[in-house]
Amino acid sequence: MTHTSAISGEDSRLAQRFNDWVLERVRQRRGPTVLPLTFEYRHIYVMPTRFGFWFGMLLALTVLGGLNFNNNMTLLMGFLLAAIAQLTTLLVYRNQVGIRIDAIRAKPVFAGEPACFKVLLKNPDDRNRFAIQAISPESTDCIDLAAQNSGQLSLLQTTGRRGWMTLDAFRIENRFPLGLFRAWSGVIPTAQCLVYPKPATNPPPLPQTGRGEYGAAHQGEGEHFHGLREFHPGDPLRRIAWRTSARHQKLYSRVMEFPSEEACELNWYLMGSGDTEEKLSILAAWVLRAERRQIPYSLEMPGDALPADLGEEHRDACLKILALFKP
Repeated sequence: MTHTSAISGEDSRLAQRFNDWVLERVRQRRGPTVLPLTFEYRHIYVMPTRFGFWFGMLLALTVLGGLNFNNNMTLLMGFLLAAIAQLTTLLVYRNQVGIRIDAIRAKPVFAGEPACFKVLLKNPDDRNRFAIQAISPESTDCIDLAAQNSGQLSLLQTTGRRGWMTLDAFRIENRFPLGLFRAWSGVIPTAQCLVYPKPATNPPPLPQTGRGEYGAAHQGEGEHFHGLREFHPGDPLRRIAWRTSARHQKLYSRVMEFPSEEACELNWYLMGSGDTEEKLSILAAWVLRAERRQIPYSLEMPGDALPADLGEEHRDACLKILALFKP
C-alpha cells in the first residue's frame, strides 16, 4: 500500500510539473489573459487523461490480439471502441468551446486567511455544458452551466503578506463525457486580492480621546438640529417644522441629534518605535475593535489620514491604507 501511494504521488508531481510547464509556455506566447475571454479553437488543447492513456494501451493490445489470433469479433470490438474514443475528442472540445470568462473578483481578506477568487463564467449557447472545472495549484472547483446561463467557480489561494496578491495561473478544463480526454485552456489572470494586515491577537486598549469634536453625532432625542424629513404618524407635534411645512404644503418633522463624546484616534506617530508590521497589526485590531464597539475612530498615517467615522466603508478604507502602507 505504501509503495502504491508513493508511485501515485510521484505521478501527481510529474503531472503538476508538466501542467506548470505548459502554463508557462502559454504565458510566454500569449501574455496575461485579457477579460472578457471567449474560448475559441486556438485556446483549447485536447489531451488524453491517465485513464484514457491506459485505455488506449489496452485497446492497442486488444487489436494486436485480434490480429494475432485472426479473431474478427475482437477486431470489430477494438475498432468500435476506438471510434467511440475518437468521437469523445469532439464532444470534450464542444463542451468547452464558446464559454466566456467575464470577470475574476475577490473580496479583501486578512493575512493568513485564504483568498477566494470568483471566476464568473457565461454559457451563451443553447446547449448545456457539463463538469467545467477550474484547476489551480492550490484548489479545484467544478460546475455545470445551463444553456444561456451564468455561473461561477471559486479558487482559493493562500495569503502571506499584506498588500495586493495576484491570482496564480490556472486551467479551465473538462473531461466530459467519458473521461478519456480532457480539453483545457490556460488562463494567466491579472486579478488581484487586497490582503489586510493580520490583526494582533492581544492588542493594547483603544486609545480613546474623550473629545466630542472627534466623535460622530448620533440621531436621537438630542438637542442639536440635524435635518428635516417628511412627517411620520406618531411624531411629536413639537417636532413639526411649521414654516417649512407651510412653504411646501406638506408636513415635515425636525430630526435631532446628540454629539458623541467618545472617540479614539488611531495615530501612527503616537505608537512609538517598533516593528512596522507589528504596529500595522495592532492598528488593524484597533480598527476592528472600534467598529465592533461602535466607537468613532480616526486614522492618521504617514501620507494618509481619515477623520473619525463609523461604518463598513470607513472600516475598509482604513484597512486599505494599512494594507498598502509603505514605510
